[in-house]
This record gives sequence, C-alpha cells and structure tokens, in this order.
Amino acid sequence: MSIEIRNVSKNFNAFKALDNINLDIQSGELVALLGPSGCGKTTLLRIIAGLETPDAGNIVFHGEDVSQHDVRDRNVGFVFQHYALFRHMTVFDNVAFGLRMKPKGERPGESAIKAKVHELLNMVQLDWLADRYPEQLSGGQR
Repeated sequence: MSIEIRNVSKNFNAFKALDNINLDIQSGELVALLGPSGCGKTTLLRIIAGLETPDAGNIVFHGEDVSQHDVRDRNVGFVFQHYALFRHMTVFDNVAFGLRMKPKGERPGESAIKAKVHELLNMVQLDWLADRYPEQLSGGQR
C-alpha cells in the first residue's frame, strides 16, 4: 500500500507539532522516522493511523483520500515507543494477535495468518525467535 502525506499540519494550542509535511511512501518501501523527542514523529504516525486529526492536509492510501475515514477503516497498525507485549504469548502469537482480532468477516484463515507472521518476522530478522516469550528477549528484540 502506498501512503501519501500532503501538506499535513497539526498544532496543539500554540505548539506547532507538524508544519506542512509532505511525504510519499511507495508500496513495499521501508521507512523510518527519525528525530529528537517532541519533533512530531508520533503525531504524524497517529494522524496516518487516524488516531489524530490534522488541522490541515490529507492522508492518501493507494490513491484514496482516507483523511475522513474512521481509524478502524484505515487498517493501520504501528509499534508504540513503549511497547506492550503479552507475557503469556510467544513472539509469534504477539505478532499474530492483531490479525486474529479482526472482525470475523475480515479475519484471514489461520494458514494465512501463519504465513503473514513469518513474513513479518523474516522482514525484521526475528523469525528465529518466533517460539520465545517476551521475558526471553533482549530489550532490542522486544
């Protein structure tokens, strides 16, 4: 899925968190948002996901403006700075959790979930940790 961020701005009272941000992310690209604390990285992610509303600008997914779409309809997830893993679940099951919680009509079958989880774990080179529990991981692996 491609993501286009067009002229996005966000203020919190007098604080300008984002000022006319433009970004094109092509399908399959891996992008990292880097910057000092308070520079707007999380605010931008929250706007993309639909958890915040921009004061100006648009978010476009694969050619469709989703700026007014409900957060649930956007189907976007991200890892928070202060992550929360289920201690009683393996790495595999923690990654699969979001897919398994989709509404029944939208939920992929277990074989598709398994394939997707392995694809994601391979992408971040953590596939060898799939059967471990969070307490068995280093801070960076979590």
